[in-house]
Amino acid sequence: MPEYLFHSNWLELIKKEKSFLFFDFDGTLVPIMKNPKDCYLSDNVRESLYKLKDKIKIGIISGRDLRDLKKRVSVEGIYYSGSHGLQIEGPDIKYTSPDAYRLKPYIDEIYSKVKSVSKRFAGALVEKKPLSFTLHYRQVENKPRKEMKRLFFDIINYSRGNNIKVLNGKMIFEVLPAIDWNKGTAVSLMIKSFNKKILPTFIGDDITDETVFSEIKDQGLTVKIGYSKKTVAKYFLRNQTEVYKLIKIMKEGLNV
Repeated sequence: MPEYLFHSNWLELIKKEKSFLFFDFDGTLVPIMKNPKDCYLSDNVRESLYKLKDKIKIGIISGRDLRDLKKRVSVEGIYYSGSHGLQIEGPDIKYTSPDAYRLKPYIDEIYSKVKSVSKRFAGALVEKKPLSFTLHYRQVENKPRKEMKRLFFDIINYSRGNNIKVLNGKMIFEVLPAIDWNKGTAVSLMIKSFNKKILPTFIGDDITDETVFSEIKDQGLTVKIGYSKKTVAKYFLRNQTEVYKLIKIMKEGLNV
């Protein structure tokens, strides 16, 4: 079971080691909104990350498209990873999965079908990305939501083959190319690019963040937002407000 982060010596570890601090975006750095287009990093958090990046490496990894993520964070000189790790960009790295591009036609075909079906359901939102897409159903009423899910999986099961995979997030379905790549492997690639020992810390709230927790659990600090016995994260924070508290403590502890 995870330990409460603020009862540990986490700050001393970060001050002692060369650190790479990773955050999820939605639900971690910004509140989850009914419409994902309304999510932007606050000015206070943006200023804090900008100051912290001169002391430690900062990365933000998300299911959002890379370009969209960068626009909503808008901090230069840090590392970004979009589409669940399929896209990576930072001061000394730029990567896009070649296998994902190969399967892009399958993703686009299924997107068109899901987009057409979603129009029947008030509140459904299909977000297209270059290499994947997301079906948001938070605003769909319970009764029609069941029918929408049934139709969605009818499309998926008919089209799946070996080309796509579906990730189940918080009131979303993510449709991605079926390759052996995820947020965790993306974080691992960024860590290895330095060719030296580094302490990775990852803070996230969603089911898809478990891939990062699993990837770095033996070499860094893994922090789940919200207590859960099912997570593989070693630590937890009670809520998103405590993420902002953590950032403030880090600024003070690192004298920025």
